[in-house]
Amino acid sequence: MLKVYTIILVLFFLGCKDDINYEKPEGLLKKSEMIDVLYDMHLAVGTSNLPNIYLEKNRNYMALIYKKYGIDSTRFAESNLYYTSHIQEYEEIFEEVERRLKDLRDFHQNRMDSILEIQTGRPETRRIRDSIKKVRNLQDRN
Repeated sequence: MLKVYTIILVLFFLGCKDDINYEKPEGLLKKSEMIDVLYDMHLAVGTSNLPNIYLEKNRNYMALIYKKYGIDSTRFAESNLYYTSHIQEYEEIFEEVERRLKDLRDFHQNRMDSILEIQTGRPETRRIRDSIKKVRNLQDRN
């Protein structure tokens, strides 16, 4: 009986393969398109709990993303499945998405820092505002 279990166990491990490669689907999104779609999807998921201009929360914006890129959920799912089977490409895609999200966060963080500096009235920001006033006054006189 032990031999039977051993044979089954060996066949089980030999039958399990790690390298599943799906063939390219017919409407495969290009790598750059996949990056754009995933970037927008991350933004949509991240903002879905925030109120929009109509004060609506918990909206599903995925349909808008599909419409923006002229795709449907099936085409995205097939492309996503293909890229997940090619882990190296998928990792590159997500590194680019992550970089873009980080750049966006840094941009808005810098803007918020500037606004806070102006609101708190730190001396260095007062000096900048004073110099801007001087320039505007000189322009108005001319």
